[in-house]
Order: sequence, then C-alpha cells, then structure tokens
Amino acid sequence: MARLALWVRCAACREAFDTGIRIDRRNFDRATFATNYHTCPRCKARGIFHKEDYLLRDAPAWSPAHRRGP
Repeated sequence: MARLALWVRCAACREAFDTGIRIDRRNFDRATFATNYHTCPRCKARGIFHKEDYLLRDAPAWSPAHRRGP
C-alpha cells in the first residue's frame, strides 16, 4: 500500500512543510489526529493541527540510499 507524507501549512508564515509523519491511506482514514503540535522549520512558530489540517502527499518509496551515515 502506498505511503502518504503528512504536510501542514503554518498559520504564521503560510508556508507548507513536511511533518515527518508517514502513514498509509487506510490508517490515516482510521486515525483521529485530534491535537498535534508541529514547529515550522521556516519561522519556528509552533502550532496545533487537527486531522483536517493535514495535506496528503505521496511519500517517496524507501530505499537503502535513504539511509544516513557512512
């Protein structure tokens, strides 16, 4: 099943950013995401986000090339 990347739009600077959350569509539909905090990497504003605030984008498939380190 395809993975989704969850993005949100900062209320302060209006820039969309990746939250780092990855989830498949079925689990996203079942999840509540009642109150989540994220900090905008651009302006550093911390905001509260609800399920309806998330922008769903296709997450790139993971490969060993994504691994960090030597």
